[in-house]
Amino acid sequence: MTMELGGKVTIDCEKTNHRAELEFKLKPFFGGSASINQISGKIKSGEEVLASLSGHWDGEVHINELKNGNVEMFWNPTSEVRRQRLKRHIVLFEEQTDFESERLWQHVTSAINKGDQNRATQEKFVLEEEQRNAARERKENGTEWKPLLFRHDATTNEWRYKYEDLRPWDPLNDIAQFEKNGILQTMERHDQASFNPRFIQRSAKDCRRRKTSDQPSNHSQNTESSCSTPESVQELSDDDGKYLGFESLCAQCGKEMNHLKEIHSAVLSLQRAQQDIHRNLSALNKKSFHKKVSSESFLLDSRCWFLLCIFLTCQLFINYVFK
Repeated sequence: MTMELGGKVTIDCEKTNHRAELEFKLKPFFGGSASINQISGKIKSGEEVLASLSGHWDGEVHINELKNGNVEMFWNPTSEVRRQRLKRHIVLFEEQTDFESERLWQHVTSAINKGDQNRATQEKFVLEEEQRNAARERKENGTEWKPLLFRHDATTNEWRYKYEDLRPWDPLNDIAQFEKNGILQTMERHDQASFNPRFIQRSAKDCRRRKTSDQPSNHSQNTESSCSTPESVQELSDDDGKYLGFESLCAQCGKEMNHLKEIHSAVLSLQRAQQDIHRNLSALNKKSFHKKVSSESFLLDSRCWFLLCIFLTCQLFINYVFK
């Protein structure tokens, strides 16, 4: 028993009017291992088909340019490509709650890894039966089930994640995004002088350490396609917590936070220098404006021009740094 990706995906380019139509094929009833994870597709410009794609999404995919008949390698997930995957950040197993997937499905996962499909099916049945019994008890007691992380969208009749963040990533303002207790959070750097992370305050005992690995943990099924959003982790000191506006963070980003503090201090000093330059420029402009000039020329003397050039050069440099 394995999970397959099946269905059609369409990608449109509004600029070039190109369109890619991909189909992830499910294994047919009669077929060997070569028919698993197959993919086919075509690239079109309007109604004209420019090229076709074929292969396996977890292996080699070739592209055939129909105009000249050239066939080339389009995709090949080599070991180097696999190493470029995002690292998984996993809550330590012993710190997971009972209903977190890795702990909840640990016996099913163990049986799958050992190739024992019968035991995996039995363990899965046990979990599902417990959930059915719990649902029956709630119905008998009239207890309403209130999901912690999802809400029901009556318009689409679908369940939506409560804390989804659909904003485009802003590299100038967003520092990191991670999940804590099922809630996605983004650490942000706001206007000029202040860093303003969107964090939920919590005490150190609520923070959970995370381990980082290129592959799923020993308790997870070993698949090449699984990954998750990177997350900051270990706890910071009280001073670091106060600096960011919350009591404590999980631990791994302690060094990063110290580095951010140094950058923040440098930015503040540059801003103060910029403000001094602005004041000096304003004073110089006022002095130049009100200065009496000779009737032969209305130009400033050479000393004022020299100082003005220096201040303008500094201003241009600072604007370039903060661009």
